[in-house]
Amino acid sequence: MSTVVQPQTRVKAQGTAAKVRVGLWDLVRAELTRSRRTFTWGVIGATLIFTVHTIILANASISSGVVTELQWNGNALAWMHMYAGGFAVPLGLLTGAMAQWREQRWRQGGTAWRAVAPRRVAGARLVVLSLSALACQVALVAPVVGHALIVGNGWGPWDRYLLFATYMWIVVTGACAWGMAAFHVLRVVSVGVAPVLGFVWSVAGVVQAERSNWWMLPWAWTARVPLPLLGVHGSSVLLEADSPVWGYPLLPGFLLTIGLTLVGVGLAVLCGASGGAGSSASSVSRLSRLLPGGRDAADDQSETVSEQAPVEVTTSLPRGIPIRRATTTTRMARIPGPRSAVLAMAGVLPWIVWAVLTVLLLAFLGVLHTVYPPGYGQSFLELMGVPVAAALVGITVWGRLQPAWRALITRRGAGAILTSAAVLSGFFLIPVLGASWGMTVLGDTLTRTDPTLPAVTGPVYGFMVMPAVAFMIAAVSLAVALSTRIVVAIVLNIILVIMGLLIGGNEVLAATWLWRLAPWGWMSIAHQFPERWLTIVVLSLLIGSVAMGTAALGARRAAIRD
Repeated sequence: MSTVVQPQTRVKAQGTAAKVRVGLWDLVRAELTRSRRTFTWGVIGATLIFTVHTIILANASISSGVVTELQWNGNALAWMHMYAGGFAVPLGLLTGAMAQWREQRWRQGGTAWRAVAPRRVAGARLVVLSLSALACQVALVAPVVGHALIVGNGWGPWDRYLLFATYMWIVVTGACAWGMAAFHVLRVVSVGVAPVLGFVWSVAGVVQAERSNWWMLPWAWTARVPLPLLGVHGSSVLLEADSPVWGYPLLPGFLLTIGLTLVGVGLAVLCGASGGAGSSASSVSRLSRLLPGGRDAADDQSETVSEQAPVEVTTSLPRGIPIRRATTTTRMARIPGPRSAVLAMAGVLPWIVWAVLTVLLLAFLGVLHTVYPPGYGQSFLELMGVPVAAALVGITVWGRLQPAWRALITRRGAGAILTSAAVLSGFFLIPVLGASWGMTVLGDTLTRTDPTLPAVTGPVYGFMVMPAVAFMIAAVSLAVALSTRIVVAIVLNIILVIMGLLIGGNEVLAATWLWRLAPWGWMSIAHQFPERWLTIVVLSLLIGSVAMGTAALGARRAAIRD
């Protein structure tokens, strides 16, 4: 009788399930619940911080007499150009990648096996990300308008900044979609790589936005429309009254950007069909083999034989069960005596990832040195190369230590572990940055014969402060990632790199007290103002030491944090 009833019950259940269809609104509500207290909405706070910094910097530049030409609300719209030129695209890519990484870490909350098409889930996630992008534009524009009303500057050119906010909503939504698609290709690596590529995309766009063939350059599409709306050139300099930029048509840029956004949305939805738990696990396994120690971690998922099992037991097992091979780590575990924290950290740091990034940095600097004068490569290295390289080292160090942090601090003090990791990172980072600096100064004059001037030129002073600045950036990035989240460290570095470009890349602003607000640009400031090099070294070492101490004090809290 059971053999007859059981199939009937199964058919009835299947028929009932077939009648149930989850609507898009229900999927959006579910995605809203899943995204609570995540970076999807935390990005609004990052945008708000950028806006507040913009207002402060605009007022400071006017009050200090650095900027004399005054437009609406202290030229706030012109200062907002840095959002479009270096902040929006990287942050959008990071938000999309983080949303996908969240689902991978949480195994999609057990919903991957529900009777809902993955593409519909991806579509609902894009709707939520679009809502987050819209909220970011409100956080960008509303404080500026509110400040203008408070100080009595009125509503100002409301049509221009409303169009700008609408356009940036489209841009950020598209960046989120491209971030989701990038995660399906690069997995967790996209969390670090996507913002860097987005920043390069943005910088290339603002450099080439005013070219006549801009329509042939996709990175210029997102950078051209904001120019007449904000009243600036690609370099963020205010437009002249008779500048042809005022007459740039907006419709072509809007249409091209919408097309780029739709392509990203299509890729994100199509990739959602292959975003199940099984594919995620296999992709992570393949990716982990590229990293030091990753092969062992990947093999742990499939191996069932203990490393302490006798050989004769493993040989009697079936052929389908893999056998753990002896690695450097397992061999060291059998050696009695004290352990070296430096040697332990040497085996886990992401040397291969760093080597790949080093090759990319040197190749890019080589191209710059070939095509442009030495000053271009020096500016890039001082304002972007050193900050980004040092930040990536600090963040990736914590990325490798975080999974085993609870066990590590029970075997050795947090201070010894972090110090060992910092020393090894310095042994790698300083020679790489030194080689990069040497490539940028080839063919340039480094000494002077004029007795009224310093004996060496500005690049030498930049080189003198480079180790201290790199240590500060790496230490702060590591401490922030350890004390909060890796994504917070990434966002903080994006903001500080932009501050370095704004102040350190502007000789007029760097000459004022504002240079203290741009620590990520201190190498460039030492280049421009050699008399500050000793102050920069002392401040950098002090900030870096405080950051390392903060990281050591927060080690236990990081171990118990979910």
